[in-house]
Amino acid sequence: MRHLFSFFLATFFLFVGVLGLLLPVIPGFLFLVLAAGLYASIFPPVRNMLGRSHPRMRRFFRRLDHGRQLDFISHCKLAFWASVEAVSPRHKPTAR
Repeated sequence: MRHLFSFFLATFFLFVGVLGLLLPVIPGFLFLVLAAGLYASIFPPVRNMLGRSHPRMRRFFRRLDHGRQLDFISHCKLAFWASVEAVSPRHKPTAR
């Protein structure tokens, strides 16, 4: 039942992400990362492919794995903030 809900939620995020790429009001890339994370939690080949090719996605999956024991709302919050971290640029401190 959980995989079915995750699949429908990932498909919804994929739809909103594609819509966000077309409309500048919706942050499409963030929803695409959420959809990729949910699809990767359901399908291990997707997780392996994303984890090997993107170091940020590897960190994203580690964070989600550590949050498996959380309740549903806390797990959703963790997934949201982990996806924000995955898509945000890393800023290096500049010397003055």
